[in-house]
Amino acid sequence: MATREARRPGLRLGIDLGGTKLLAGVVDAGGEVLGTGKLKTPFGGGAADLAAVLVAAADAALAGAERGREDVSAVGVAAPGVVDVERGVLLRANNLAVKSFSFPKALAKAFPGAGVSVENDVRLAALAEARLGAGRGARSVVAVWVGTGVGGAVLLDGELWTGRNRNAGEIGQVLVDRRDARPGEPDGTLESVAGKNAIARFVARRVERGEASVLAKAVTRKDARLSGKELAAAFAGGDGPACKAVERSAKAVGMTMASVFALLSPDLFVLGGGVAEALGAPYLAEVRKWARAFAFSTELGSIQVAPAALGDHAGLLGAALLASS
Repeated sequence: MATREARRPGLRLGIDLGGTKLLAGVVDAGGEVLGTGKLKTPFGGGAADLAAVLVAAADAALAGAERGREDVSAVGVAAPGVVDVERGVLLRANNLAVKSFSFPKALAKAFPGAGVSVENDVRLAALAEARLGAGRGARSVVAVWVGTGVGGAVLLDGELWTGRNRNAGEIGQVLVDRRDARPGEPDGTLESVAGKNAIARFVARRVERGEASVLAKAVTRKDARLSGKELAAAFAGGDGPACKAVERSAKAVGMTMASVFALLSPDLFVLGGGVAEALGAPYLAEVRKWARAFAFSTELGSIQVAPAALGDHAGLLGAALLASS
């Protein structure tokens, strides 16, 4: 039987709250992940449900690291959507039912005395990639995360640039289709075209029109939650609606990167997120193709797009970096 080692103060707990899954990790001062815990995100649940899953995932990570709650000195949370970082509150997220959710309040009982810091999930994943992963050494990085939705982040000289409203970098909210765009609504945005939920809706519409697809049940059932694995298998198998949806997503992402390149000309775009990682090299190649096709003024420097390197650990590592600061 394994025995617990002597208590090690200063451990950080990083929590990555995604639209589909919640991943927690215990991280030491050297950036090593000692243990992780993964649970499904309570998509339609309330504040109490989310708080319970946060603590349960944290406990699972601590068990894997053979540590206890008392060993955690600080907690960092990577949260989707619009975040009030001063109060540690998730104001809203398109893929979660909760609003004005306080992480310090939710974690206070389980981790009394531990500071709780919160930031947007993609910004923290980008921070980890910039310092530890694909963007290491680049002065300016723009991250594009294609997952359940689409998020983004901007890093200038190694630091997150959050702008006046502290939410700069939300590339998923960039308008790509003026025909569908409506003030205050997500229609017409990059997220409404390129994210996994958008892909599922696109495939569902094709199925309703009579097109055959191996994803028919996955996208039309009442509790439809298309997985990245299901999408990748359908795409690799040449499924018509799936291929059209993926190509549509990649084109929209590539065109948006080209627009950002015209504005900022970053050293590197880092492409990550559950959809991008599940689809792998073919999706990356398609995004690169469209980004380069639409990029402006590349004579002195071409647009560079690299895949994220830290995988599932990017968000929790970024959250741990936040907690460390």
